[in-house]
Amino acid sequence: MLAGFVVFFTLAQLVPLALTFAEPAHEGISSLGGFCGSIAIGGVVSGLLAYAGRKARGEFYRRETICVAGIAWFLASLLGAIPFLWSGLLPNACDAIFESVSGLTTCGGTVLGSAGNPAPELTPESLLMWRALLQWLGGIGIVLVFVALMPSMGMAGKNLLTAESVGVSMDGYQPRILEQSRGIIYVYVSLTTACTLLLVPIGGMSWFDAICHAFTCLATGGYSTRTSVAKFESLGAEVILTVFMYLGGCSFTVMAAAARDGWKGFRGMVRTGEFRIYTLFTVLAVGGVWIDLMRGGMGAGTALRQSSFNVVSMLSCCGYATSDFHAWPPLSLIVIFTCTMVGGCSGSAAGGMKQVRLLVCLKLLAYTIRRFVRPKSVERLRLDDEVLQASTMSSVLAMVLLWLLTILVGGMVIALDQRLSFIGALSASASMLGNCGPAMVLVHPDVLVAGLPALGEGVATLGPNIGPFGGFGELSGWLKLVLGFEMILGRLELLTLLALFSPGFWRR
Repeated sequence: MLAGFVVFFTLAQLVPLALTFAEPAHEGISSLGGFCGSIAIGGVVSGLLAYAGRKARGEFYRRETICVAGIAWFLASLLGAIPFLWSGLLPNACDAIFESVSGLTTCGGTVLGSAGNPAPELTPESLLMWRALLQWLGGIGIVLVFVALMPSMGMAGKNLLTAESVGVSMDGYQPRILEQSRGIIYVYVSLTTACTLLLVPIGGMSWFDAICHAFTCLATGGYSTRTSVAKFESLGAEVILTVFMYLGGCSFTVMAAAARDGWKGFRGMVRTGEFRIYTLFTVLAVGGVWIDLMRGGMGAGTALRQSSFNVVSMLSCCGYATSDFHAWPPLSLIVIFTCTMVGGCSGSAAGGMKQVRLLVCLKLLAYTIRRFVRPKSVERLRLDDEVLQASTMSSVLAMVLLWLLTILVGGMVIALDQRLSFIGALSASASMLGNCGPAMVLVHPDVLVAGLPALGEGVATLGPNIGPFGGFGELSGWLKLVLGFEMILGRLELLTLLALFSPGFWRR
């Protein structure tokens, strides 16, 4: 099964490989050599995996599916780093692995433009396409692999989708799973196509820029072909990307059902509790930051433009930025940090703890208050007309607690780099685990005196700039690997990867 996965991942590199023949030469960078070497390595690895599994009995249980899901992400991350490393774009292996992991997990943190690495504007188009393709495949494209392999997988396909936590409903039999997976692919590809077609005439982008941004926008990844989306100086592009970032944070499972059932399905989607709280959260967060920026002296139109784009970007865990927002007022920073923690809907390409868990916690909190006032009252908690079982609520609370604990422990490890502040270490941990990308660092005091930064304007920071206009290249190699591990941990929603490192998992 891993051999089939590697074949699929290797064949995907043929797309950027084709671009290498049309792009101009870049001094010190050989995209053609990088992709040719990567495809050769992929062929060897897939052959070895197929040979190793040639006598397998075909018994595939939950432990095997969890193992495949975890190993596939590490394997893809290493293979995806080869074009960056062997092309000469990122000669440091830790940088190349970080860029690959960040792409596949749709985190969006980058080392380009920092520590002597070339900026996106100076990167060959083939490698920019590979970055975008990594995020598009990582967003929801893993379903493509499983749908292709599912006929030969039997019930293993169902377990793999559970382990991947891609949001596919697990009720029903294999044909139901296959149907839902195809619906997700249809919605994902359709929205990507629509975003591309709108970015060219309205956003003023070239076809290449439009395709790359559509890939990374729907995947809520955030890799851009420029240092910042603000470099395009296009209000139309920002509006389109904001809309599709919001859609990328919605549940693809629910949108697939709505597309299948038409108007009736759309009404059902609007009535779901998670969609409503996600929309309400978006409106309140954008409105709160908008007012806060106006209180800081920014004009109403500019404040709305910056708040809507950057807040939706961080809530959907996309990571695009048009403003160096870590220089914004404290209330705005708290809102953005909260967006980083919560994230989008379950079954979406977004990261974070997910809106449905927030909704369950709020329902449980309200129930606890009512129970305190009326101790003898008896009621059942419901979510979309379904009764929440005690085991479900316990699982949600355990996940939220585990998420917060992981952020705290990750922050402690990151803080071993004493160049980072408390804010930088904690926000970097939350951003990596939530697959958001940019973190927050302390800004120079003179920046606060000068007022809020203008659109696309970077600010001076204290220590390494890992914010929206910076990069992670200045961090040490071991720390980049730790951050990469945290990205995969968050992408697999903790339990799948933690199970692999549990001694009891490997006992018979």
